[in-house]
Amino acid sequence: MRIRGSRVAVVGGSIAGCATAVALARAGCEVAVFERSRGGLRDRGAGITLPASLYGELLDAGYLGPDMRVLRRPELIWLTRAGRSAEGRVVGRQPYPSIMASWALVWRGLRSQVPDRLYHEGATVTDVQQRDDGVGLWIDGRPAGTYAAVVGADGYRSTVRPIVAPEATVRYAGYGLWRGDYPADRGMDGPQSPLLDDFVAVGFRGGHAVFYRIPDAGPGGLRQNWALYSSVPYDLYPAGAAAPIPRGQVTETAAAHLDGLISRELPPLWADAVRRTERHELSVNPMYDTTVSRYAKGSLLLAGDAGAIARPHTGAGAVKALQDAWALERACQEHETWAQALAVFDTTRRGAGNALTELGKHLGRMRVEDSPDWSALTPADFESWLHANTHGWQSAYDPA
Repeated sequence: MRIRGSRVAVVGGSIAGCATAVALARAGCEVAVFERSRGGLRDRGAGITLPASLYGELLDAGYLGPDMRVLRRPELIWLTRAGRSAEGRVVGRQPYPSIMASWALVWRGLRSQVPDRLYHEGATVTDVQQRDDGVGLWIDGRPAGTYAAVVGADGYRSTVRPIVAPEATVRYAGYGLWRGDYPADRGMDGPQSPLLDDFVAVGFRGGHAVFYRIPDAGPGGLRQNWALYSSVPYDLYPAGAAAPIPRGQVTETAAAHLDGLISRELPPLWADAVRRTERHELSVNPMYDTTVSRYAKGSLLLAGDAGAIARPHTGAGAVKALQDAWALERACQEHETWAQALAVFDTTRRGAGNALTELGKHLGRMRVEDSPDWSALTPADFESWLHANTHGWQSAYDPA
């Protein structure tokens, strides 16, 4: 079946879904996007980091807007708690040229390229079936048409992944990611670390916390963004199972656990930076791993976290989704039929996605599960540890 003029459905309207919709529209397809949530994506405030080496390429490819506000940082400064020091001790500096961005601003830039009439909110895809005449789609239990191809861009709970890669299992890594962000001028009248404007990681036994500022998704201003990797007691998760706790649903008990953790493990000024976060601004995400045997099967394909899932240590979440879309665009423009394009897309993205999953596992072992005794690290120890973390690379995309 020829690509140009095809009707294609995209399941999921997040960054991966909007980016693949843009890619397919450029290839001459008629695209419809189905997003299960209703208005919940526009104001997400979480920060994301993009490798500086890829930023220009994604900008030139049109997946990032030239007017989108970002911050640039050249390195990641590693600290640890040190006696009575309010700020902690600098253990080492990791060359890590990065672009700090707002998830919401990246999504809005992509969403603006998808016409409103093609973006359907509150539409939960409940079934997908490959047939001789195409792919049948069911929304909220009702038939919703037949498409030449369907993209699963619906995240870690993907409806499409079990059909494309039925052996793939989403495995809990045994720890989670506490997150928060708030207006950067909150608490400015109190003591703060002069490094708060930098890209900083604070290491401790059993985890670490990362701090950086991002542009506010509103007009002007900055937000303080932080993320803390550590174990999460099962009884803090909903129903005692490792599942995301979204903003606004973190309980007082969970918030009290977090406060005890940062009191024990972070230098006082960095613990205070976390405490400025109001409870409704907190979230918790379990760390998952998934590799897949294929990224395409028949007329179905995967993008973003519907494919391989990599832990955020890799800094690859949004970037991987954008690269999936870019690879799909190139494959569709270079080949006339779906069979040809999806074979190339599968070969290109399966290896890249699974490699990031394995890198995320490795970084998780080094930085959380088997983290060093930070209080005892010398500069030479840090350099050895860093090289073992990254195999001499600055990031998942940048050989040193």
